[in-house]
Amino acid sequence: MENNEPKNQLAAELAESQDIVSRAKANSKLILGLSVFILVVIVAIFIWFFVAKSGSHKADEAAGRADIAQNDSIALVLYKEAATKGYKSGNRAKVEAAIRLYQAGQYQEALDYLKDASIGDKVIAAGTYTLMGDCYSNLNQYAEAAKAYGKAISKADKNPVVVPIILVKQANVYRELKDYQAEYKALNTLMEDYPQFVQTSQTDFRKYFERAKAAAGK
Repeated sequence: MENNEPKNQLAAELAESQDIVSRAKANSKLILGLSVFILVVIVAIFIWFFVAKSGSHKADEAAGRADIAQNDSIALVLYKEAATKGYKSGNRAKVEAAIRLYQAGQYQEALDYLKDASIGDKVIAAGTYTLMGDCYSNLNQYAEAAKAYGKAISKADKNPVVVPIILVKQANVYRELKDYQAEYKALNTLMEDYPQFVQTSQTDFRKYFERAKAAAGK
């Protein structure tokens, strides 16, 4: 029997993230202020669901010790150790390490781990690229952030839960780059392809869309 609990949990957690967007909507750096929430949810649910049971025994063992560590600092050390083992569990450990490094504000080191990870599942890869975009954004490398978000959107394959959030992140970094045409395009895709997300969100995305439209001369 198919287990839908991880997917249902993901949808519920992402719905809660709209409160974060709502509280930040007055800020011109709306999405740059968002946490690593989307990746934490995707990795915590999907990576464990799909690949935690695979890979070499040593990689599994090392990652397993990190999974049960009660202290984040200890978990980070253990995930870094597991990341050297290779195989799927080693790749998972790289992403888990990157999450903790991101949360600690060590964005460049987090990027290094993410770039070295090889993730096959599309949804997991979408989350990985999203975190890369968040790292680049916090390093003020907005052009690279936009590219990472673009790859995340491609990997997400029109997932109605994940793609809208990434589109808003991407639109915001385009605004930082003063690329208003690209900002408008991203928000236009959000408005046209994901109306349910727009309608149920507590954020007035129409306002940001109209602002981008005017800036782009549309």
